[in-house]
Amino acid sequence: MLRAIAVSMAVSLLFAVTAAGQAARLKQYSESRVVTERVRDGKPAAVGKEGSDPSASVEKPELDVIKIETELVIVPFRVTDKRGRVITDIQQAEVRIFEDDEQREIAWFSATDQPFTVALVLDMSYSSVFKLQDIQSAAKKFVSLLRPDDRVMVISFAEKPIVLCEATGDRHILNMAIEGASIASGTGLYTTLDMVLNEKLNRVEGRKAVVLFSDGVDTSSTLVTADSVRRDISESDALIYSIRYNTYDDVQKNRRSIAPVQYDDNDRPYTVETGPGKGERPEDYAFAKEFLAGITGDTGGEVHTATSTANLDAAFARIADELRKFYSLGYYPISERASGTAFEVKVRVYRPGLTIRTRERYLKR
Repeated sequence: MLRAIAVSMAVSLLFAVTAAGQAARLKQYSESRVVTERVRDGKPAAVGKEGSDPSASVEKPELDVIKIETELVIVPFRVTDKRGRVITDIQQAEVRIFEDDEQREIAWFSATDQPFTVALVLDMSYSSVFKLQDIQSAAKKFVSLLRPDDRVMVISFAEKPIVLCEATGDRHILNMAIEGASIASGTGLYTTLDMVLNEKLNRVEGRKAVVLFSDGVDTSSTLVTADSVRRDISESDALIYSIRYNTYDDVQKNRRSIAPVQYDDNDRPYTVETGPGKGERPEDYAFAKEFLAGITGDTGGEVHTATSTANLDAAFARIADELRKFYSLGYYPISERASGTAFEVKVRVYRPGLTIRTRERYLKR
């Protein structure tokens, strides 16, 4: 079957596909496409409801040209067995993709050895329980564990994000960028994630991921909210991993240590206890924990907890290992769906005893 895809504004996308419908190459895709299909033999790949026989074919009448205004949805997924061991030999013929329980045709499939572009995002606010040198050392080890063809951009943030390095595979440049991170005041987590998703990764093709090192508490963002970040994530095809640490006790100690001093009538000093501010209350930390779990779970990623330099290194190492073991597929969604509509996606692998981790909710752009 020959599929030609013409993109508006002279941007082209070429698929070379086998008779079984497997796409061997995805050169480029854009947010809006005009898809042109021509079916020569009148027997396109079977498309049906979940649970139908994957080998069954569906007869369709002879078609000439069908034009659809649509976009490619990229779905990353990871496959493990019952013992948690990663399965790395899944073939496209074993995989099915369902949108709101309706099977869609897989237009692109990528095995686990494809490179990633990773946004390494480091929280440099004063609330960090780790020393700067510990954070930098762990980040360098993470970079060293990635594959040679993976590319990394390094972004630090306190009140505002700072791009220390654009995406590159040069480990020397990356190490220098990490060494350029410095501790500062404020925590603009939401602003930083908004920038990473909408200004950096949305221009990146292929597999992409955010690795966020933070306690999840935001004290400085004004124009960006947790809800708007969640919406951006639902429209993105990036995986998100988080390394979370708890700074609540340290923040409380610091707050008490800087309490203002006053003097009584006998000139004896005493401190004035004030209520906790934004980002210092127990409910702020409960929300931060829920937020990190939500943004990672939405994408098929995971939260790792760090309490010491030893398990900080281990958390970065586990994430680097998992990024080597993700598949990706692309499909064209239902074209009649209105912009901003949420839809559910399910990936099924037709092999017994497997567990699939992936994002399950998207928003149509």
